[in-house]
Amino acid sequence: MEDRYEMTTARLRLYAPSLAEVSALLRGERADVGARIGAALPDEWWRGPSLIRLLPHLREDMTRALGDARWIWLVIDPGIDPGAARVIGDVGCHGPLRDGAEVEIGYSLVPDARGRGYATEAVAAVIEWAFAQGQVAGVIAQIEAANAASQRVAVKVGMRPLPPISAEYLCFGISRPSA
Repeated sequence: MEDRYEMTTARLRLYAPSLAEVSALLRGERADVGARIGAALPDEWWRGPSLIRLLPHLREDMTRALGDARWIWLVIDPGIDPGAARVIGDVGCHGPLRDGAEVEIGYSLVPDARGRGYATEAVAAVIEWAFAQGQVAGVIAQIEAANAASQRVAVKVGMRPLPPISAEYLCFGISRPSA
């Protein structure tokens, strides 16, 4: 596996942190990780509804996974000026990709990055990446009924409403494109 794992979209850079970087974030070494990835990890993301609260579970899953264990992406706004890049959110799969299975995706952006199409751009890129990794059958998203913005993102990336998996969430999904 390459030491750096990233992809770009029209306006964003997506970076999948390594196990070592996830461990460093858990130790509170945010500035060090930011310097390594070339983007600030601002307080609004760090303290917000981001993957930070999931880091212990992510580290555990990445440790157990065989092969390439990167499936969470930091969403980076590269900024206009050099050195202005910052993490504005995260998007990723709820665990490693498995052949023939559906994978659940989740996404979150800091408040000042919402409403600009960034989530749609990042989610579309990660769905495309997931389908390119093997034989993932489909991608689903479970979204709170009150979260209309996330529901719009799901529809914009081609997801369709599905029967709910649990009573608390609406479910959306997209199947692997036919070859």
